[in-house]
Amino acid sequence: MKNSLAVSAPGKVLFTGGFLVLDREHTGLVLGLDARIHVHIEEWKSTEVKDRQSPSVLTLVQSPQFQDARWLYEVDESAIGTQSFVQQITDQQSFTTSSNKFVETTLHYALSYLKARGIGSFTSIKLTIMADESYYSQSEMTQAAHDGFVDFGCKLSEAHKTGLGSSAALVTSVTAALVAWYMHDIGQHLPQHRIHNLAQAAHCAAQGKVGSGFDVAAAVFGACLYRRFTPSILEAVGDPSSDEFIERLRLCVDDLKLNQKWDVEISSQAVQIPRHLLLLMCDVDCGSETPGMVRNILAWRKEKPVEADMLWNAIQQGSNDLCQNLTRLAQLEGIDQKGMNELADTLSTIRSLVREMSAKSGVPVEPQVITELLDFCTMIPGVVGGVAPGAGGYDAVALLVRNDGNVVKDLESRLDTWHAREEGTGVTIGRVKLLKARQAYEGVRYEEVTRYEGWS
Repeated sequence: MKNSLAVSAPGKVLFTGGFLVLDREHTGLVLGLDARIHVHIEEWKSTEVKDRQSPSVLTLVQSPQFQDARWLYEVDESAIGTQSFVQQITDQQSFTTSSNKFVETTLHYALSYLKARGIGSFTSIKLTIMADESYYSQSEMTQAAHDGFVDFGCKLSEAHKTGLGSSAALVTSVTAALVAWYMHDIGQHLPQHRIHNLAQAAHCAAQGKVGSGFDVAAAVFGACLYRRFTPSILEAVGDPSSDEFIERLRLCVDDLKLNQKWDVEISSQAVQIPRHLLLLMCDVDCGSETPGMVRNILAWRKEKPVEADMLWNAIQQGSNDLCQNLTRLAQLEGIDQKGMNELADTLSTIRSLVREMSAKSGVPVEPQVITELLDFCTMIPGVVGGVAPGAGGYDAVALLVRNDGNVVKDLESRLDTWHAREEGTGVTIGRVKLLKARQAYEGVRYEEVTRYEGWS
């Protein structure tokens, strides 16, 4: 047994293919980021837990960058295959009483899988979760960095996410940490496909639905071209309290079901951003309700399938053109201005198609105020173009700019004075901030445990 270990998983940006990735006929271009969610895991013997009637296998999960973020769980191995296998303990002082659905569901799924793989017994452990600062909008309460991490100065429920895929990176890193901790036959390399399948199952269960899964795929494999899996693969796993759940989960994760093999397509690092370009994320700190937008888009597509399919196919073609442009520019030594102009034109075409989808569906994929922001940024020298990534809305914008410090400073300076108000909705954007996150290509990985000593 190791004394401790640490892993991390990256954030993502679905640069093109938002909504299209829900359909296996289409692909999404998922770019990885150097913003990561980290998990440090170690043995734990607590003197804080009082009046337990029997020796318990306990799991402490803490996020010390936030206030009141210490969740305590009891693992009852006699209840394996039932809903009470992993239960939060809420009657102990100094531990959080509110639930953490993503953490609890991931513990349940990961430990169920490990038990099905023949793990003899579990031990009491502590998991310390750390987030790089780009995952959350910075507030006046944010404290200075310590060992590369900041104290966000608020409760987790009060933090404003920036839309980089924190839940997928969290589920992936917790899954990877538990697999690495308990499975001694994996050697020095994390089993990416196993982690991917298990994290997809846990993440979908925590969401309450089977999503497209591109965010988990990026957290495991890094930047990729992504084609989703058939939803019935995970639907067949069933509820954790149903009979033979852990065996169905094992067969699914290990891809042993002959009639339901994983058909996901993940072309890892298929497209890279040229060295002379930077991917920048702008935090708009407004927010959209993605599930509601998805429902409305799918309702429009069902009502007007011909209209929707024509638009989706056109957006897919634009995404293919973008990938070809980026690949060709990445292979060149210098800057090809003609190629850069073509890249800018392709991004403009994709945006116009997305705006058309917004108008026809009534869903604000690229709302007016974001259109104004993107147009403003694109006029700045050195900015090639940008998009409203993922499901769009008011969350963020993603930009491709020349890899030049002066361009970044100029953009940042101009955004400091930019603000807009959307007519009709009353949505106001008065604060746009460049996040520190930049493009990266590596997926889930081991980390040095020493960097977490000041926090764990």
